[in-house]
Amino acid sequence: MQIGTARLAVIIWVAYFGLSGAGLGLKILPLSLVANAVYFVLAIVLFQYLRSADPLIALALLPLAALGSLIQSIGMIQGDRGIQLVALVFVGLFLATLGYLVLRAGIAPPPIGYALVAAGLASCTLLIPQLPAPLIALVLGFGALAEGAFALWLLVKG
Repeated sequence: MQIGTARLAVIIWVAYFGLSGAGLGLKILPLSLVANAVYFVLAIVLFQYLRSADPLIALALLPLAALGSLIQSIGMIQGDRGIQLVALVFVGLFLATLGYLVLRAGIAPPPIGYALVAAGLASCTLLIPQLPAPLIALVLGFGALAEGAFALWLLVKG
C-alpha cells in the first residue's frame, strides 16, 4: 500500500467534507453535487489503495460509491429526502465494504475497521419508516466519525 495514495485519499476526504458541509450549510446545490462527485473520486483512490487486500471485494467499492453518489445527487436535485435516504444505504454498504477491506489489509487498528463496518450496516436502517430524527442523526454521526477516524489514521500512519 502506497503512502502517497493514502495521503491523496485524505486530501480528497477533506475536500469532500469541506464541499459537502459548505454546500449543505450555505444551501448551494451545485456545491453539494460536486461533493458527491468528489466522493466517487475518493472511492477510486481507496480502491487503488486497498485492492491488494481482496481485489474482488475492493472492486465492489466502485459501484456502491457510484450508486450512492448518483442517487444522492438525484435526491438533492429533486429535493426528495426519501431518495437521499436510499442513497445512504449504498453509502452504508460502501462503508461496510471499506471496513472489511481495512480489517483484511491490517492497515489500521481493528476498531477502525469494525467501526466502519458497524456504521455502514447502521446506515441500512435509515430506510425504516418513521425512524426518529435523533436516531438518524446518530447513525449519520457514527458514519462520519468512523470515516473521520480512518482518514485521520491514514494521515498520521498511512
